[in-house]
Amino acid sequence: MVTSDLTLALGLRREAPVTRPRATATVVVPLLLAALGGLAVGYAPTLAVAGLAALVVGTALLVRLEWAALAVVATAVFEDYLALVDPRATKLLAVVLVASWLVRRSRGPLRGPTHPLAGARSHGRTAVLRATLVLVVVLLASTALHANGSTGAAVLARWAGFVVVLLVLVDAMRGPLAPRTVARCYVLACGAAAVCGLVTYLVGADRRVGGPVGDPNDLAFFLLVAVPLGVALRAGSRRPWAYDVVVVVVLAALLGTLSRGALLGLLVAVLVALVVRLVTWRAVVVLGLVGLTTVALALSVFPQLVGTSIEQKGDVADQNVSERLDLWESAARMTLDAPVLGHGPGAYSLEHREYLDRLPDDVDHDLDVAHNTYLETSAELGLLGLAAWLGLLGAGYLAARSGWRARGDRLAGAVGVALAGTAVAAVFVTEQYFLPFWLLCALGAGLARERLP
Repeated sequence: MVTSDLTLALGLRREAPVTRPRATATVVVPLLLAALGGLAVGYAPTLAVAGLAALVVGTALLVRLEWAALAVVATAVFEDYLALVDPRATKLLAVVLVASWLVRRSRGPLRGPTHPLAGARSHGRTAVLRATLVLVVVLLASTALHANGSTGAAVLARWAGFVVVLLVLVDAMRGPLAPRTVARCYVLACGAAAVCGLVTYLVGADRRVGGPVGDPNDLAFFLLVAVPLGVALRAGSRRPWAYDVVVVVVLAALLGTLSRGALLGLLVAVLVALVVRLVTWRAVVVLGLVGLTTVALALSVFPQLVGTSIEQKGDVADQNVSERLDLWESAARMTLDAPVLGHGPGAYSLEHREYLDRLPDDVDHDLDVAHNTYLETSAELGLLGLAAWLGLLGAGYLAARSGWRARGDRLAGAVGVALAGTAVAAVFVTEQYFLPFWLLCALGAGLARERLP
């Protein structure tokens, strides 16, 4: 007590006790990690470097929600390429996106200069989210009635994955992630995929442009969306020529897929763009001339290759039509057999042969999809599921349309045009398990007309 009073009287301060760092945390752990890293590099240098790169990239995506979202958007069109590295790569990216969103959300609401009206709310965004909720309820109800084993679980997981991606993208575009950035990333990724597909085609590996997405019809579906988005982004870019190049390359690859459904969807998209005055007749004529020039150039430079592709496509055209009519008939019969909630996710691949009077002729490949998004959805989820799916697409379209009408946002108009085109193309392909539909609905929600609270 006397010592304490003397210390205070002299104005001296008692020094705090020195805390020594724990040796385990500061010395042992780093040494252990260094030793393990050295052993890994010594025994398997390639695998170690790849693992380190994956760790660095994964950590970066985990701490930056914007990067994780753009990674999912950019890699979707390269699904088959990623599968060569790891069949689970696409799913892992989706998991990282969700984890990144949870980490970011744990710090509070998402904020960012995405919209010009601070604190604004959107009826369009709310409509998309409500439609998604209805679809989830129908999916769960249909699964409860018909689980369909491992096949049903796998299909339900695909639905769930895209639902989660849609919700995360919608939330992210309320804050730090601008819809224009997402659209730009998608268009550039499709441009790169188109180049890969064209190169693969020109070297003779495929008779139709495919590549990053193995089925040319599925690749065409991705590319179809990129055309109107690229045209819209061109208008506000400081380098419009760059988007001109991308759109031309994408259009060339789209024609090279020889997908009749996608070409019909492109025609419908052009007509809708004219009706809503997103583009002028002059722009349409220029786009048509570009397409004709591309075809003429391909015929003059690669006459044998293009001729063989067209001939082979013509040879199987009648068979494809016959197959699809039979598959559509089986899907319609399945819908009539269970009209409310369908036969459950994954049921079409398991049961559609039971609803066929005859099998398609000369079948040398698996017929596990209906080649019609709407009929397959109704067969598996019933008319309620089909209504929920159409409600989601309609909500995305109306949200984008509201942004186009209220602000004259060309990107919002392009999203609506792309949804109209893909909705038509989906009559001939099964596309609910690919990103374009879900991305367009998310973009529509992100670009919807805002109102102050």
